[in-house]
Amino acid sequence: MLLEAHLRLSQGCLWFCKSAQRLFSLCTARRSSTNYYELLGVKPDATPEQIKNAFFDQSKKLHPDSDPSNPGLHSQFVQLNEAYRVLSREGSRRDYDLRLRYQYAAGPISSSTSSPSAEAAESMRYWEQFRQAQPQENTTEEREKRKKRNMHLVGYCMLTMLLSLSAHYFGFRKLEEVHNNFMDEKDRIITDIYNKSKERARVNGFKKQQEILRQKHAEFLERHKIRSDGEDE
Repeated sequence: MLLEAHLRLSQGCLWFCKSAQRLFSLCTARRSSTNYYELLGVKPDATPEQIKNAFFDQSKKLHPDSDPSNPGLHSQFVQLNEAYRVLSREGSRRDYDLRLRYQYAAGPISSSTSSPSAEAAESMRYWEQFRQAQPQENTTEEREKRKKRNMHLVGYCMLTMLLSLSAHYFGFRKLEEVHNNFMDEKDRIITDIYNKSKERARVNGFKKQQEILRQKHAEFLERHKIRSDGEDE
């Protein structure tokens, strides 16, 4: 688990470094007015292999060690590395080409004004398509039709709610009625048994009733084979 956590942390740091490096490259390219394709001596439709070969050729000429007496080679070599870093990656090259197209479409821009980012250019193109196709205004007849449809929809919803409430109410009332009838019938049966037992006891008398109870008790013991001491056989 600890090794996995270290690996995830390393991957996160690596991703952050690459993102920061790409962001730095884009910011540097935005500040610089130099065309990276011209700096490498290739065409805008050059392949990655052509860009790589051009960078190797230019780096031999502009390397600071090739002419230590020329201090300007260092800045040119830094720009060359920056140009290759941007154009050698598909994502950063696509953003850079987008900025170049926007600059050519908008005309020359002074060095004090920074070019818009790729996100801004994409946003401008996105909103431009809505400006070109303006939505048609709804006529009065269409608004009336839409209003009627909405009113019908609201009426259907209200009717469905009323029907649902009615079904629940009548269903509950029916269930309550069935339950009350069951309880009344049960009470009637119990009351009838009690009245019959009471009448039979009154007719038979106390002694006769005791004899009947003893006889039934004996029959119960005989049926279940229970001895008089309370133990099963």
